[in-house]
Amino acid sequence: MAYLTKKDQMRYIELGNIIVDFNDGDVLVFDRVKDVSPLYPLRPMTFLIAVCCSGWQKLTANGRVIEMTAGNVLICPPNMRVSGGERSDNFECKVVCIGDHLIRGLLRDKVDLWHNSIYVDQLNIIDMPDACQEDMKFYFTLIRSKLKRSNPSPPHEIMLALLRALLLELCFILERSNSRGHEQKLSQGKVLFNRFLSLISNSPVKRQPITIYASQLAITPKYLTMLCLKYSNKTASEWVAQYTVEEIRFYLKSTDLSIKEISARMGFSNMSHFGSYVRKHIGVSPSEYRYNKKKA
Repeated sequence: MAYLTKKDQMRYIELGNIIVDFNDGDVLVFDRVKDVSPLYPLRPMTFLIAVCCSGWQKLTANGRVIEMTAGNVLICPPNMRVSGGERSDNFECKVVCIGDHLIRGLLRDKVDLWHNSIYVDQLNIIDMPDACQEDMKFYFTLIRSKLKRSNPSPPHEIMLALLRALLLELCFILERSNSRGHEQKLSQGKVLFNRFLSLISNSPVKRQPITIYASQLAITPKYLTMLCLKYSNKTASEWVAQYTVEEIRFYLKSTDLSIKEISARMGFSNMSHFGSYVRKHIGVSPSEYRYNKKKA
């Protein structure tokens, strides 16, 4: 699961003095957090998911004051600016930090729902039904149990399965929140951003010039990038690269296609260009990435 070292991961999360119950480079688990704010600033490409078990805490997220209370789940996307505020003495939450590429790999068919909910609808604080609260606590209990019983770390497949279950549970909660929230009409900008993500996701070749996506939306590339920055703090080009890299990871890790076949399928003109792109975005060559994943 990890291809970032723990030292690399420290560049993503400022841990302060909080005890990390699990850190494999892609995932960090905090079982008992008394104050969310020391976990910030989050670094690019990392989501923070916090489940409030008791008490309350006020936070300022991108200039907006939000309050976590018992039964709430807080989802903070990459690049969100968060600062802490008042909190009750009995405040406690459970936190998992997950790299965005891993979320995409685990969710796949649900990733559009995830991105639309977090970036378009901007659902940062979600009130969970009682049954969902119990389920979320149960997932963290399972994760904690595996952490205590496994030495030095839980088996790769088990952690992936538990994380996928937790994320799918969150998607179920997001779907319910969306069905209530969509009674209000989305702004044109949000609709366009939503359609842009859908276009990339459904495109057989995702690594295309921004001008092509913009023309499909009947807007200028400059306006498209402005919308992306407004709703996600990422440029249109960064979104295209993110979807492209995750597709490359999937083909290298989960298929028997040759690297040459993957390169052609991804729209690269030659193997050399494909290799350079993978090294730039993943840090190793395509063959090294495939070999490392098979060894894991």
